[in-house]
Amino acid sequence: MSDNTIILTIVNEAWARPDSILDLFLESFRIGQGTKRLLNHLLIIAEDSQAFQYCKSRHPHCFHLKNSQTKFTRGNLMISRSKLKLLQQVIDLGYNFAFTNADVMWLRNPITKLVPNVGLSISCDLNTFDNETFGIKGDGGFFHVKADGKTYEFIKSCNVRRVLYPDSEHQSLCNVLATDNYSEFIGMNVGYLDEVNFGRLCRPGDLSQIYTIQANCCENIDSKIHYLKLVLDDWRNYLTELSVQNDSSKRSPLSWRAPQKCV
Repeated sequence: MSDNTIILTIVNEAWARPDSILDLFLESFRIGQGTKRLLNHLLIIAEDSQAFQYCKSRHPHCFHLKNSQTKFTRGNLMISRSKLKLLQQVIDLGYNFAFTNADVMWLRNPITKLVPNVGLSISCDLNTFDNETFGIKGDGGFFHVKADGKTYEFIKSCNVRRVLYPDSEHQSLCNVLATDNYSEFIGMNVGYLDEVNFGRLCRPGDLSQIYTIQANCCENIDSKIHYLKLVLDDWRNYLTELSVQNDSSKRSPLSWRAPQKCV
C-alpha cells in the first residue's frame, strides 16, 4: 500500500483447513467493496506446518511462525511472546500494519476508517460510565499500528508483561489498555474505532455502514463458520439489492442475521 501498510492475521490447523474460517476470511476480501486488491498486502501467519501447507494452497503470502509454543485460543491470538516478537520485527522494518483476527470479515476497507494522528487504532468494546470515563473490554480483533518508536516500545512492553505475568497471554490488547497506563507514559496516542463501522456478529448493525464483522461471541469453531457463512450470504444479498435500487436513501437499514447467542 502507498503508506507502507501490510495486513497480518494468524491461523492454526483448526482455522486453516477445507471449509474453514480462513476460507471465509479470504472470501470476504474477494466479495467486499474495495477489499479484493488488499489481498496483495495480506500476510497469513501459520502457527503449524499443517496450517502453513493449507495456506499456501489458498494464498500466495504465507509465513510459518516456528517455535510458537502457546496453544491457539480465541484469547491469545495477539499477545503470546512469539507473536509479539514478530510484531516488533515488522515495526523495526518500518512497516505499518493492520492486525486482524481471521474471524473478522472484511466487507469494506477498514483502513479508511482509522483514527487520524494516533499510533494505535483498535476495535474494543467501550462502556461509558459518565462523560469522562469509560471501560474497555473485548479482544481487539482488529487493530492498526503505525511504525514508530512509541509503538515499538508499547509492543515491547507487552512482551515484558507476558514474562512478568504469564497469564497475560490470555489477555487481549484491549485488556492491556484497560489495566496498564504505559501507553500514556510513553506518549502513544490510542484511538478507539467506531462500533458502527466495526461490528460484532451477535450485535445487529447496518450493512450500509459496516466495514468489518467479527465472530467474537462464538466459542465453538463450527458455530463461527456457520454464522459467518450467513454473514457473507447476507452481504451478497445486500449488494444485489444495492445494485437494483438507484436511490439508496429510500432503502431501509439492512442487518445481517445476528444470533442472540453463539456457543
